[in-house]
Amino acid sequence: MVKNSVFFLFFFVVLFGSHDWVAKMGDHVWSVNDFYRFFPESDWKKVSDSNKKTKIINGFLKQNIAAQKALELGLQYTPDVNLKLSARYKMLMVNEYYMRHFLSSLIPPSALYFCGQNLKKDVFAKHILIKPLSGETEDDSVLLEKATAIKDSVLSGGDFEFFAAQHSQDPSVQKNGGSLGWVSVGQTVVDFQDALFGLCLGCVDVVKTDFGFHVVQVDSIRDSKYKSLSQEEYDDYVFRFASSYITAPLKDVAAEHDSMLLAGAGVVFDGVVLVRIVDKINSELKLKNGNRKDVDVLKILKEDMGVVAKYNSSFLSSGWFAYKIENSLHRSVFYASVEEIKKDFETTLLRDLAYKKGLDLGLDSRFSFVSQFNPVRLGVLEKAYLSFLVSSVEKPTDQEIKDYFSLNSKWKDLGVAYKSIETILLQEKQELVKSLFFDSVENRTNIKINEEWFNE
Repeated sequence: MVKNSVFFLFFFVVLFGSHDWVAKMGDHVWSVNDFYRFFPESDWKKVSDSNKKTKIINGFLKQNIAAQKALELGLQYTPDVNLKLSARYKMLMVNEYYMRHFLSSLIPPSALYFCGQNLKKDVFAKHILIKPLSGETEDDSVLLEKATAIKDSVLSGGDFEFFAAQHSQDPSVQKNGGSLGWVSVGQTVVDFQDALFGLCLGCVDVVKTDFGFHVVQVDSIRDSKYKSLSQEEYDDYVFRFASSYITAPLKDVAAEHDSMLLAGAGVVFDGVVLVRIVDKINSELKLKNGNRKDVDVLKILKEDMGVVAKYNSSFLSSGWFAYKIENSLHRSVFYASVEEIKKDFETTLLRDLAYKKGLDLGLDSRFSFVSQFNPVRLGVLEKAYLSFLVSSVEKPTDQEIKDYFSLNSKWKDLGVAYKSIETILLQEKQELVKSLFFDSVENRTNIKINEEWFNE
């Protein structure tokens, strides 16, 4: 028995090193990666107060233990929870397709390289803004000449702060002497950023932006907060910041892309059926005295209105669209015209296309998708478990209601007060059962925390 215990301890330490796990409850272990998905590592390492750390850990445990208990109870298979998880999964997949796959085709490779090379550092920057004085106009050539002269003076040993005070049109110059402070990639316009991060330590240059001409200098360089990230996290931020280099008009390019997707799927709408649906909706609207909220559009769509559209060699009824809308996060719909219903149905088809293409491309295994869906999934499961606790509470008994009535003189008639007292007592029981769960987490009931990791 002793040998087995020693072996298990050795196996556990090898598999989960002393710094690789955060907490465990029974057979379940939460790793540091689980925790850092909840609370970023760079932010955690800045927290020195033990009470703040404990509060953060408690939040992590409450969510993850509730989610784990939800899974053990099989709550993910209940219709409501399954629908929420499925809808959010599909929504994020569509976003992943557009925000990652589609946008990646528009980002210049040079932008990805630039951000990848420079995101790990911050630069302490100084600048002098040269632009026309208020009410005056000056050619770019004149402004460039002024900026170049200042640059040459600084390179010859002139005091940067002095020239900033004398010439800069930046309103904050009197307070900061031309200092911008520490700058990271993504904090300035790309033209300024390119010039600034392309400078060596102590170097000076002139760059033009929409604001005017800038004399810029790099005073110091340090590691940025992104340097300590994992490679996956780092690449994710590189992509985000590189997307700011896209120059194509996104609205137009996206519209062209959507048209291509619809055409590729052979989408054709039957205008006659669309008119029939809209007429039915408007007829129902008149019966409801013009109140749109009282018109059940989904119910109308579920009726046999005919084939609405051809899609990838399939023929879709209005019921198909009703099902897609009903099982999405966009359930409230109303169509006052054929243009409105066609546009919304096209959007429904585009979501379906983007979702399927995302799956085919394996986008659901990418870090960016997983890092977004995981907290959403945990949040849904956490709420499901708390709802389960609340719904499991038994109603107050007649005796409990009578006892409560006898202790509260504001009610004179038990028959009149019965329902109100029942509601009050039920709510108290529901709050109590949630409090007991939260207290069990805060009191570490059957929970072990990695104190070595916590205190490092």
